Amino acid sequence: MKNKSLFLGSLLLAMIASEVAEAKSSALENTSVTRFQQEEIQVEGQVFDTDGSPMLGVSVVVKGTHRGVITDEEGRFTLKADANAVLVFRFLGYQTQEIALNGRSSIRVQMKASTQELGEVTVTSTGIKRQIKDFAGTVNVISASQIKELAIPAVGDAVRFMPGVNYIDEDGRGLRPGIGLRGIEPNRNSNTLVVIDGKIPIGQSYSDMGGYYMMPVGAIESVEVIKGASPALYGSGSIGGVVNIITKKGAARPYTGINLQYGNHNALNIGVETVGNTNEGAMNYYAGFHRRQGDGFRKSRSRYNVNDLTANVTAKVGDKNEWRFFLNGFTEYSETPGGLSQAQWEQDPEQSVNPHDFFEARRFSTAISYKRSFDETNSLTTSVYGSYLKRDWWLDNRNATASKRKFIAALRDIPTVGLFSDYERTNTLFDKENKLLAGIRLHTDVTHEVSVAGDEMGKKAGKTTANSANTVAVVEGYVFDEFHITDKLNINPGVRYTFVNYDKEDYYKNSWDNRNEDAFVYSLGLFYKFSEQYRAYATYSKGYKMPQIRSAFETNGDLDAETSDNYEIGLRTRPTQWLEVELAAYILDFNHKIFRESGLLNNGGKALHRGIEVSGAIYPVEGLKLYGSGAIQKATIEYGMNKGNRVPYAPRYTATAGAKYQCGVGEGTLTTNVYGNFVSSQFSDLANTFEGSANGNVGLIPKFFLLNATASYSYKQWNFNLNALNLLNRKYFTTRHNAWGGIMPAATISVLGGVGYQF
Repeated sequence: MKNKSLFLGSLLLAMIASEVAEAKSSALENTSVTRFQQEEIQVEGQVFDTDGSPMLGVSVVVKGTHRGVITDEEGRFTLKADANAVLVFRFLGYQTQEIALNGRSSIRVQMKASTQELGEVTVTSTGIKRQIKDFAGTVNVISASQIKELAIPAVGDAVRFMPGVNYIDEDGRGLRPGIGLRGIEPNRNSNTLVVIDGKIPIGQSYSDMGGYYMMPVGAIESVEVIKGASPALYGSGSIGGVVNIITKKGAARPYTGINLQYGNHNALNIGVETVGNTNEGAMNYYAGFHRRQGDGFRKSRSRYNVNDLTANVTAKVGDKNEWRFFLNGFTEYSETPGGLSQAQWEQDPEQSVNPHDFFEARRFSTAISYKRSFDETNSLTTSVYGSYLKRDWWLDNRNATASKRKFIAALRDIPTVGLFSDYERTNTLFDKENKLLAGIRLHTDVTHEVSVAGDEMGKKAGKTTANSANTVAVVEGYVFDEFHITDKLNINPGVRYTFVNYDKEDYYKNSWDNRNEDAFVYSLGLFYKFSEQYRAYATYSKGYKMPQIRSAFETNGDLDAETSDNYEIGLRTRPTQWLEVELAAYILDFNHKIFRESGLLNNGGKALHRGIEVSGAIYPVEGLKLYGSGAIQKATIEYGMNKGNRVPYAPRYTATAGAKYQCGVGEGTLTTNVYGNFVSSQFSDLANTFEGSANGNVGLIPKFFLLNATASYSYKQWNFNLNALNLLNRKYFTTRHNAWGGIMPAATISVLGGVGYQF
């Protein structure tokens, strides 16, 4: 099997190289042919909003090409296009418009406000996009305007709005959210691939995706969850789907803004950002600094502070070259109050029993991307990225035997570097529209891990008890094609080959180990457009997650590769202007699955996840939006003594429903939201133990319902907002964890009031 996979992988990489070479040749031929077939004219135009005011920063692109400009302060633009070309106009919060020139050299465009926030989704690691409505797979998006209107304090609070998502806030402060998709275990994103701008992985390493960092919402343009064909598009760890965090790029109206929020438990959020463009959109930029701090909801040992600096610059050099630069720096210091026994939880969920524990982290990441458009149908995008994470966690081992009680530390340093290169070709195949994507990825990271045990609580000193370096080197290649059989039907085949070399050096035990892994995954999607109002899709994909082979207190030894066969069907419909619905059904058939019990990961066996997801919105009257999303799922163990039991951390039901109302008040706009989140009960172990154990490590995780409300008022350059989460002050928890000391309480009522101003 391995020889077969190596052969297929070599063949795949050869195909990619062949396609790029052919493209360069084809590009030269096509250029000479089209030069004589089409007449180019210079087009001038002006773009206005619904009130007739000029719009700055509107994207104007010649359809089917990479040629485009951005409107200036007067809403004007100039570009060259074929006399019969179609221009596409896009701007966040407005309907995308396509206007045929029909020989005209001057046009006037009025944009219309859109009820749908975003129309595109990122489908590759270098940022290539596709229209959501025409994508063969389930896609859910939370936009920047929604984040602003809801005054959402953390990314985890945003993903609650998406169907089939189980969100775990590790300690109730939004510092390390855990996201599980379609019944997959959510703890610290260890089984869900989370990336920034489609390329930079947030997880600490390729094999261990557990995250110790999350982008602040102030720097985020949108959050995308992509399912269906994600294994072929994104690779390891994307069986349930991919969470893609899109950062702000600065293509909108230039401004400098400051935002302040203050709430109970001395929570303080500060954001300062500047965004804009120069040379009529040839270069745009974003830079933002965000700080979160507070005392936390626990009565002691719950203080935290987080600092984040993010910068993005995009520069176009001529018509064919585009550069992008990304930089991020992050620091965190937080006290970690730990878990509670069953008795402690029942006595006082807000208490802390860890008087000494704390966590420190520093993370720096960067990416440089270059896009070359050979002609209007061929482009190559290459991104080089790197990051460095230093993560130190000091904690009391709480051993009941005095002589064995130690102040221990898990110290990690993880440098990462990688490269993506994506080739995109839009052409005709057998006289039918065809879009080809082909790419490669190179990646390596080194996890330096040191364990220390000290006798003095609260002191960063002690004796080394473990010292190792785990190195991962990855080579991947993929091909994904969108072939239009008819104007209504297209197919989307995809293949991906992954080869991984894993090297483990244990300096403490003076041992060394090396092994190779490879995988060949594939997908096939079908998309059919009945009409502009009704679209359907179906996908099959082979899923894969790389083995986790490091030594740590979170695993019981080495973990094998996780594999699955995934099936999905879906329907998107917008029968009227006041109703939109998306419905999806799925099956994840795991041949080998990793399970978590009491916080420890273990090798498992066969498991079956199946479910139905729905999301939609109703617009009954002007300004009012009723929205909701939910999932019914059943994830069961299909082997051994626990056959038929539910998979841990896979609730049967999840739902979110709410109402948004927006209206004019004075010279400003008032937006209010009331919504609720429901998650049904979950089990924390394979045996489906119902009664809670005395130490809190095992037992049922009860169902919970959270009521939330927000209000936002925008007046000229000012914005005032109020956010209240868990209004009913429910006492609940979302996880039991052996290493953290049992039950991890979730946040009590949180109220934040804020003000923002744009210069």
